[in-house]
Amino acid sequence: MKKKNNKIKDYRIKDLLLNQKGMALLTTLIFVFILITFGVSLLIMTSNDTKLSTLQRDSTKAFYIAEAGVERTLYNLKKDFESSEDWSDGDINGYTLSDQENEFWKINYNSPGYEVSFGDGTYTVSLKINDSNNVTIKSKGKYNNSIRYVQVDAKIEIFSIWDNAICGGSGMTGAIINGNAEFRGSLHLLGKEGNDIAIELIGIAGVGNNYKGMETELLSRVPPLPKTIFNGEEVEFLNAKLRVKHGKVKLSGAAYIGKPDVPGGDPLIKETLQGVYVTDGFVGGTLGDNIHSDNGMENGYDLGRVDIVFPSLNDTYTDPETNTEYAMYLDYLKDTGLKINESEISANTASFGPVTDGSNSIEWDQASGTLTIEGIIWVDNADGLVIGKSKGKIILGGKGTLVSANATAGISIHADLLSNEKFPTDDSLGIISARDINLAEPGDANLNIMGAFYAENKITMGKQTDLVGTFVSNYIDMGNQVPSIYQVPELINNIPPGMPGATITYSLYTNNWHEVHE
Repeated sequence: MKKKNNKIKDYRIKDLLLNQKGMALLTTLIFVFILITFGVSLLIMTSNDTKLSTLQRDSTKAFYIAEAGVERTLYNLKKDFESSEDWSDGDINGYTLSDQENEFWKINYNSPGYEVSFGDGTYTVSLKINDSNNVTIKSKGKYNNSIRYVQVDAKIEIFSIWDNAICGGSGMTGAIINGNAEFRGSLHLLGKEGNDIAIELIGIAGVGNNYKGMETELLSRVPPLPKTIFNGEEVEFLNAKLRVKHGKVKLSGAAYIGKPDVPGGDPLIKETLQGVYVTDGFVGGTLGDNIHSDNGMENGYDLGRVDIVFPSLNDTYTDPETNTEYAMYLDYLKDTGLKINESEISANTASFGPVTDGSNSIEWDQASGTLTIEGIIWVDNADGLVIGKSKGKIILGGKGTLVSANATAGISIHADLLSNEKFPTDDSLGIISARDINLAEPGDANLNIMGAFYAENKITMGKQTDLVGTFVSNYIDMGNQVPSIYQVPELINNIPPGMPGATITYSLYTNNWHEVHE
């Protein structure tokens, strides 16, 4: 009986285990639950992705709006510098700076709260003024609830061959400048590939950033130097830089490039150079002790992005005023200049003039030693031109240029040439030679000379002559009697008429472009 009962139980258990009634419903419910769970998860994921996409889109738009603020500001900075050459004067192209926060000034683009509408978003731009030509831009872009910040450093450079004490071309026998001389201001040397030595400074020759040592007679005839803040002091400076595209810089003896900073003094002056940019490096001397620049001495030539070439009198030229095309720049000078046939202007030369031709004129007063020039004067003489043969002093008036196209004789100067008023803002003399220019020869006294000088071939400077202005030539021989040349920053705004390469170019550079967070 017991066995029978156990057998019945086994059958019941087996029936229960084999019974399939209701399993389809259970399976369906489980499957539906899984589908619902998956669907809900997919909806949540899709919703999150949509939100993330929207946030990403808004964030990206905010970033590009911030960049738009930077671009607008870069445009205004360039326009402002072209007119004022100063970013620290309280406005940017007519837009005022106010509400300083953490060294940044907000730009008032004539919008409420400084927020400028751009599409469906806004940007707000702030500036940190680092120097007269160096700023940091921070732009806040806003789109819906997304905010992004972009920050960039901006610096502008004025490019003109006349914005230097010396601008040298290809050089002679490898060198562009040779000699024992004092340079005050920028040197820009192009050279050519394969040059070994671009400039060799010997003895006590050097490059400085101030007017230290300029004679009183010259100092009284030039505008005061601009000032900047350096190491907590307001100092006079020339914004002097040494740039050498091809070739090494060789220093011998005590020759130097910049001096160590010396606090105090009367007047306060900047001793160190603003920058040194020499691709091929330096040789000779104790370089570490004799080179003092704000950017060290390891930086290569920095103007490779700007097409700077040495201007030649043989280059083709189109007169921008008349659109007349000339086969050579010399042809333009001859066509537009007043022709004279004087071979000498000195104390021995009888008074003449004024001789005029349109806007060109020249007058020489023997009694007062005054030479007054306006416009372009073409010296049509096979012997070139001698100025001040009997020494003495010549006082210069007006703004004009003497041109000698003689390919052999050139121009020689043997007397002081001094502006009647301020050089170059009131009086500005230019001298152009298709060959050479010689300033002071053996037997001459030490001279004081003011002007802008261009020689296609070579400029030679003798004696302990002091020159205020700029030399532009393929080769400059400074001799060994320590002459001095002082750059005048105002020359690029007062270049005598007809000087080659007188175009001024403003180039804006940006770096350190990155996103910041607040």
